[in-house]
Amino acid sequence: MPRRGSGLRIERRPDTGAITIIGTVAGQRIRKRAQSDNYKLAQEEAAALETELLRTQWHGPRRGTRPFAEAVTSYLETLPRTDSTKARLNRILIAAGDVKLAAVNQQLANRIARKMLAPDAIPATVKRGVITPLRAILNHAYKQGWCDPPRFEVPREGEGRTVYLLPHEASALLAGAGPSMRVLIQLILGCGPRMSEALELDWRDVDLQGARAMFWRTKGGKPRRAVLPPGLVATLANLSYREGRVIRRPDGRPYADRERQGGGQMKTAWRATKARAGIDPELHQHDLRHTWASWHYALYRDPLKLKLEGGWGSLDQVERYVHLLPEGHEEAIRAFWHGADVDAGIAERRA
Repeated sequence: MPRRGSGLRIERRPDTGAITIIGTVAGQRIRKRAQSDNYKLAQEEAAALETELLRTQWHGPRRGTRPFAEAVTSYLETLPRTDSTKARLNRILIAAGDVKLAAVNQQLANRIARKMLAPDAIPATVKRGVITPLRAILNHAYKQGWCDPPRFEVPREGEGRTVYLLPHEASALLAGAGPSMRVLIQLILGCGPRMSEALELDWRDVDLQGARAMFWRTKGGKPRRAVLPPGLVATLANLSYREGRVIRRPDGRPYADRERQGGGQMKTAWRATKARAGIDPELHQHDLRHTWASWHYALYRDPLKLKLEGGWGSLDQVERYVHLLPEGHEEAIRAFWHGADVDAGIAERRA
């Protein structure tokens, strides 16, 4: 015979003995399996459930009681997100399971990392793949009043070595590059865009006469205006086209976006260029931006100017470039940016 528990009734199935909590509270229909098949415990569970439903009706949901999946959906709908971001958050949702926002803590982050990443994943991979997206979701939910601010233990990363090129090495790299790769390298070394920003640069955002270029879709989300050095202006002025993407494949077509993967579509050409130039095989495409930053500071000695022109979010992010390049390369940098052969340019300036 059915027995009642604080407005919700509990019923035991005669065939299995399982207890089900059934009823309607605060306009919400409830039908769920009780966590225990003991009548007393099931009644306590039904009473607690009714209390929570009534409290939510009167005062709104408690902080952290909304589903984590709801916060992810809200985050994705707030601003346009890349396909890679959507795919990563979908993997995180699958690894997390059906949890409330209050349950998204360090223990859950560790469990997600174990499911998603390799056992020997380095701290930077854990931070980028799990901690950073979780923190972004919880910060978004916190601004909606849905949960408390996120608190995660951020994996400690090693200092690492910041790789960069000296001017004569950059000249060798240009000499070993094909026409398309040469323009790309000179663009990044000349004004410091990230690889995705460089590949997306459109001619309508290039002002050759004013020696300026505008990068609209940046990592920080803020448009950035870049100064183009004379050598880069001359290179761009000599290109045979003035519409569409500035950087193009050898067949004249623009590079595919491929979720802004940072130049992954040209790895083969990049490796071949380094091999022909005799450059360190470990040099990454992003190290060209590091090179531009170290050269910029070597000439201007102004970290704030470097932060603004490079599009970094804080001065802490440019500290790595302050003592990176040894003194004595200023003339060679100016020669490179003016489009001259480095050795010949230095000799001419000294003469």
